Amino acid sequence: MRLSLPLLMLSVAAAGLCRGDDHEAAYRLRERQDILPLEELLRRAHLGADARILEIEREVLHGRHVYEIEYVDGNGRIREILIDASDGKILSEEEEN
Repeated sequence: MRLSLPLLMLSVAAAGLCRGDDHEAAYRLRERQDILPLEELLRRAHLGADARILEIEREVLHGRHVYEIEYVDGNGRIREILIDASDGKILSEEEEN
């Protein structure tokens, strides 16, 4: 099976995110359909074809599950978005300095 570069990047990023108990917790949340699959959230985030993901972190913020995604955009700027894990809505977006 051959993976496209974006899918490969997603797989690597997800592997870095999913460690130990956090992986199990995310799996349970997906099984209960409390959160969307990470692949779907990244698709909804519209990071751009040239984006390179640096870090993905799942958190609970004010009672809602969110993903904090840090990436480099096509212009070389480091950006960070906060996305609601249940519906894919972007809650905030900022450029890192």
